[in-house]
Amino acid sequence: MIKPYLTALILLWPTSFIFGQDATLHPWTDIQGRTLQASFISLDQEAQTVTIKWNGQVFPLPLNTLAPQSQALAKQLGAPAPAVSPSSASSPFDAIVAAIPTDTLGPEALDIEHDWTSADGRPMQAKFISLVGDQLTVSMNGGTNEYTLPLNKFSAESQGLAKVLQAVAKKHRPAPPKSSAPKAPVKPVKVAPAKVVEADLDKKHTWTSSDGNPLEASFLSADDSGVEVNFRGRPTKIPWSKLDAQSVALGKALQKLKKSLVPTILGANEKKLERYGSGKWRDYNTYIESVAFEAGIHSNGTTMHIWLLKDGQRVQSRPFTVDFEGTFKDERGSWGSRKVTSLENSPPASNDRRITSIKGTWNNEGTFEYSFEMSGSGLAFWGEAKEPKSTEFPTTLRVAFRSPSVVSDAKNATMEQIKEASGDGALYVDPLQEKRIKFPFDEKWADIQNKLKEKSKGKVEYNPIKYAEFNGSPFGDHKIKIQPSSTRTAQLIWYVRYGVIFPVQGSSLIHRSMDGAQAMYDFKNATDYKDRLKIKKSESLKVQVIRGS
Repeated sequence: MIKPYLTALILLWPTSFIFGQDATLHPWTDIQGRTLQASFISLDQEAQTVTIKWNGQVFPLPLNTLAPQSQALAKQLGAPAPAVSPSSASSPFDAIVAAIPTDTLGPEALDIEHDWTSADGRPMQAKFISLVGDQLTVSMNGGTNEYTLPLNKFSAESQGLAKVLQAVAKKHRPAPPKSSAPKAPVKPVKVAPAKVVEADLDKKHTWTSSDGNPLEASFLSADDSGVEVNFRGRPTKIPWSKLDAQSVALGKALQKLKKSLVPTILGANEKKLERYGSGKWRDYNTYIESVAFEAGIHSNGTTMHIWLLKDGQRVQSRPFTVDFEGTFKDERGSWGSRKVTSLENSPPASNDRRITSIKGTWNNEGTFEYSFEMSGSGLAFWGEAKEPKSTEFPTTLRVAFRSPSVVSDAKNATMEQIKEASGDGALYVDPLQEKRIKFPFDEKWADIQNKLKEKSKGKVEYNPIKYAEFNGSPFGDHKIKIQPSSTRTAQLIWYVRYGVIFPVQGSSLIHRSMDGAQAMYDFKNATDYKDRLKIKKSESLKVQVIRGS
């Protein structure tokens, strides 16, 4: 007798074979002519919906929202597999199977998991349930999952095993005699609809089988046949018939909620990138959600917003902001900033793209390309621009990082209110030549700067810096660190924004190439600094969130 066991392979095999998901990308076009590339998951003829997988997420789409060619594609991909005639289902093992005495295997063969192989060579372990015509039914994961598949989905050896076990089942599982007494009608169990909120879509739930066995797994999706859950890192489908009434109600409530939260997507135009038109990330083109932080690229193409997270919730009400800026000085010595007049490209709205590059034009007919890198380990920013030689006031490219104001009206707040909002929050900077400096949020910028001047007698330079760091109670347990990839060819400085009294009102950091920094100080000769409009990837500004307790 084969000893039953479960491995990670069992969880992988149903995902890639049993459910028949099509990993091929197909074009799906809606009735407004918009097209996206996504893989086919399933077709629900009764509900008239097709389920697709796009950018790593599963979405159900009503068929009547799709163009005729996409409706036809859905019906083609969702058509049931053609029936296999007995002659075509035969295998080289049929003669051997017919010659095997049924006494060779006892009834215990029906109670253990056997080794099976798919037609394309993928192994699995499962218990035989039945073979009816060309449809083989097996169960896995201790009976939690049951699947019915065409016999031709299996290798010739596994087809032979199925027929042997079918013969054993006929001998040891005789069909029960038909009763002439009418069956009493089964009264349906009434279960109140489950109450769910958006957070329930991500957390683990206890799913109870119809015979009382619990399973801890998070929800993925559901359809008329059952619910798909994330069990030990793998998608696993559970038929409704295998769950108790409460678990069925939970699965259907979560699917209804998920459908209501599917964001719409708005097309790009001259001033806006393609973007989400509803939901949490409305008006953002690209976003990332990690354990410690979440960030999104705004549809204006130049700005990213960053929030720190604790237990899945945003710590601060206002985000950290990162902006690409083209700055210049006019004839009066006043600083100005180039306006974006058009965006030349728009990447598709996404939540799993690592690098997003945006091209556009400034109001002086200069062109730019800004690059944002987003991953769970942190963020990075680099870019370059070109402008006509006839530009009267030469531009420099910079990346500006700004912390949010923790107090909404600090000018009219009392010191007690300032201290309460500041807590132990502070900005720390590490100059290239000097020791680390702390800027407590509840001290005035002017007082801090005067202390530094007295201490150094005006001879110490506190800019540029190696890195800056924000931490303390306004930002929860985490801290956010900002540093250039290179301090040899790029420069990071801190400065006090106009009209700001306390660091709790917000702090600013500016990152440029070394040529960009020199052009800022020598703006009359700015054109002498050829790389003033370039921040190379090797000079990128990096932002890292360091997790606390």
